[in-house]
Amino acid sequence: MSLYLCLPLLVVLLQPALCLYNCSSEYERTPDNSDMMVDCGTSMITLEINLCTAQWSGFNTSDLALNGNHNTSECQGSVDTSVDPPIIRYELPVNHTQTNPCRQSLQIVDETPDPSGPFASFSTIQSAIITGFIDTPRADQGMISYATDLYYHFSCRYPLEYLINNTQIVASSVSVATSDNNGTFIDTLSMNVFNDSNYNNPLVVPSTGLELRTRVHVEVKAVNLTGNFHVLLDHCFGTPTPYNMSQSEQHNFFTGCSVDQRTSVTSNGLLTYARFNFEAFRFVQHRDQAKSSIYLHCILRLCVPSKCQELLSACNNRRKRSVTPFGEQSSESATVSVGPLIVAREDQTYAAAYSGDVPSERDDVDVTGLVVGVVFGSAAAVALVLGGWFVLKKFYCLGGLPHAFH
Repeated sequence: MSLYLCLPLLVVLLQPALCLYNCSSEYERTPDNSDMMVDCGTSMITLEINLCTAQWSGFNTSDLALNGNHNTSECQGSVDTSVDPPIIRYELPVNHTQTNPCRQSLQIVDETPDPSGPFASFSTIQSAIITGFIDTPRADQGMISYATDLYYHFSCRYPLEYLINNTQIVASSVSVATSDNNGTFIDTLSMNVFNDSNYNNPLVVPSTGLELRTRVHVEVKAVNLTGNFHVLLDHCFGTPTPYNMSQSEQHNFFTGCSVDQRTSVTSNGLLTYARFNFEAFRFVQHRDQAKSSIYLHCILRLCVPSKCQELLSACNNRRKRSVTPFGEQSSESATVSVGPLIVAREDQTYAAAYSGDVPSERDDVDVTGLVVGVVFGSAAAVALVLGGWFVLKKFYCLGGLPHAFH
């Protein structure tokens, strides 16, 4: 009788997933790559493990933990039975500081940019690669075991160089993202423009456009981004039309260490935001228009504070300013853009000098010549009269005048 009671109990113990979670027989196998899904989020990495295959292999959900932290409850997963098959879900903060109890590995690597992409002129670009694993305690008790040691390895690659462009300046922020099964920080980046140096009041462009030489304050900011990275602007420029790769007409506010004389960079590479300001200008191609449009763009990178400081220090060590963004543009770069910024047409201060009511410069020269000619002509006539008078007087004194009338 006891034998009949033990056999069902043994089956339950060996195959808990099939009984407890109603798993299909197709999951009666060892786990493979398809049993793990990874979502590389901006601040959190989410991992989902097939619960059925894990338990068929002889383990409970509490046996699996992030990065070997089996005694830390925050590193253990939670069961979700609302999906088929049921899963064990784990959440791992991107931040790898001491405050993360399930710390993972973070590595910054140099890469060669795509020769046909926006960073083709960069010598190298960088990416952050976060790696980790979910495993089970190793079977180290007894002589034999029917349980398989499970090890799920994952990685997330985050480019650190981005291109954000063609967002109108009247917008409060810009958010662009690509879907390529990789993680991206681009949706944390924004560009805003302000009319004050405290960056409190957003810039409001009047219907007539900004006056020339109005000081425009620009802030590029990373919001809700892990504290591992700072924002470093490599290259900021303005174009008369929305950005495209073939565009040749642009005004550089600054390129790495080289800064335009009417541009001031107030913060760069030191925090999770960077700031600069410039004087409003007009593109010459808009000279016949009442208003001129300016689209603002910045190629930026996210870098760890030490790397940002290394790049910034290079500027101080160069005798001649480099036109290459901090020596080399990298794969961590992105482009942020806003626009158009509308600038009013400058008044023609000297327009009256060319109107029909005021004599021209040539007319002034002709009048002056006429006056000078009259003066010299009058002087010559006076001299002629005086000369004749002296001749007649001399002739009279010599007695020539009476003989002349005989």
